[in-house]
Amino acid sequence: MDAIQAATANGPLTLLPQAPRSGQLAEGYDADLITLDGDPLADITILANPPHAAGARKAGHRVKGPRSNPTEHH
Repeated sequence: MDAIQAATANGPLTLLPQAPRSGQLAEGYDADLITLDGDPLADITILANPPHAAGARKAGHRVKGPRSNPTEHH
C-alpha cells in the first residue's frame, strides 16, 4: 500500500507548484485515475498489466472504459 500511495496520492505532494491540482478526487482537481479488475494489494503486478485497467480518466475525462453516466459528453 505504501508504494501505491507514494506513486499516486502522495506523489503530487513532492511536485509542489508543478502539480497543484493533483492527488485528490475533488472538485477543481485533475482527476487522473484508473479502475482495475483486480486487487493491487493482493497482486501488485496487476498495475503493470494494461488489460487489467478496466477504466481510465485523464483530467476528469473518460479515456477508457464504459460510461457510467449516460449524459457524459466529451
